[in-house]
Amino acid sequence: MKISESTASFVLDIKKYSGGKLKNEQDISILIEASLTGENKKLFDEMIFTAKYLNGLGKILHSNMTNAVQQAGTAEDKIDENAEEKIRNEFKQNMIKFTSQISELINNIPPEYKKSVEDKYLAMNRTSLVNLTTLIYDLSWVKKYMNSKRS
Repeated sequence: MKISESTASFVLDIKKYSGGKLKNEQDISILIEASLTGENKKLFDEMIFTAKYLNGLGKILHSNMTNAVQQAGTAEDKIDENAEEKIRNEFKQNMIKFTSQISELINNIPPEYKKSVEDKYLAMNRTSLVNLTTLIYDLSWVKKYMNSKRS
């Protein structure tokens, strides 16, 4: 898929902003190119918002699991379990939303790139879940970068 100079430059700016932490530059470029048509810009904006939200929820869940291991058996466990269950449900709902957003965004890209994105991120296996997590992380950087430009 032909990546425009403006998209390549934009991704390079995000890479610099993140301190070189992007892992899926090519796929981010493909998703940005896919967002340049019609309503896809709005969809991309919603998708990066969802990614940033999921990244935050993931950090909370990871932190809660670490704290639960360190503080097992305290009186607060029951409250923490209820809060953690709500966060898990929120994470699950937003993960479903995020994968739907990806599916919708890639609908009109060339078939070979669409298949590549589907296989890498939407295949519903352990590897694609790990890949999806890194994409969420990368797209959260896109959102952070865009937010920094609005200030």
